[in-house]
Amino acid sequence: MGRSADQPQKRTTGPRRAVPSPVTFSEMPGRSNRATEDEDLFDDELASDPPRSNTTAIRRANLPVPRPPTAGLPGSPVPQRRTGGQGGQGGQSKQFTTSQIPPINIQPTARSITQPQAEPAKNILKGKVHWLLPVGIGMIAMLVLWEVGSLVLAWGNTRLDDLRYGNPRTYQIDAVVGHGGDALDHPSHFIAVNLNRQAIVVEFPAGKQAGALSYVVPYYILGPGGDLTPITLEFRDVTGDGKHDMIIHMHLQSQDQTYVFVNDGAKFRPPTTKDNIHL
Repeated sequence: MGRSADQPQKRTTGPRRAVPSPVTFSEMPGRSNRATEDEDLFDDELASDPPRSNTTAIRRANLPVPRPPTAGLPGSPVPQRRTGGQGGQGGQSKQFTTSQIPPINIQPTARSITQPQAEPAKNILKGKVHWLLPVGIGMIAMLVLWEVGSLVLAWGNTRLDDLRYGNPRTYQIDAVVGHGGDALDHPSHFIAVNLNRQAIVVEFPAGKQAGALSYVVPYYILGPGGDLTPITLEFRDVTGDGKHDMIIHMHLQSQDQTYVFVNDGAKFRPPTTKDNIHL
């Protein structure tokens, strides 16, 4: 029978390669080498594909699996890619090139760290201040200065007495009082001692140790620092009989205390109510 022109021709039997439709790659910067490698890989897969049987089914071409980004690097199990220049015409051998993309170093953006700022100090004197406030502060300051000055003055006087009278406080003087035949060339010698708040005076008539006399004030020295109170002696007539009497001065921190021993011509005795003493 004759075959009409519209009837399709019978396909010939036998192995036949299916020619896939060409794949068009858009040219983009930095992608030329990747497109060439994909074409070569696709051609190699077609060459190794076995002959297909006669069938009307349409098979979808297997697309190449994307290669990992570490392919071709030293130590990677994936082999290097081949460029499009391999297996060209004229028996020229293709050259293998390695397409390595340099790593991109992304610099971290510098963050501005805000430093914590201290709160401004509040002015406690801001606003109206009553006039009594500075007056009160001044009075308190003067009181503190007075107390501190008193303590410093007392400490300084104590150190000065240590240098002058020693410890226990001791005072010595020579005087002519008419005892034991004393005179200007050999006066009597007196020693006054503060012994545990007790004022004691020792007399050596005419400077001789034989016949020494002692006089004790009949009361203790009271008050703060009484054991460090210096004792001094003074000789003058306070009874009006023409004889030099002995006046004992006890120099306390607040005031001086005195005690008089009356001269009877041979020694000193405590005063009585009959003695008319004028200090």
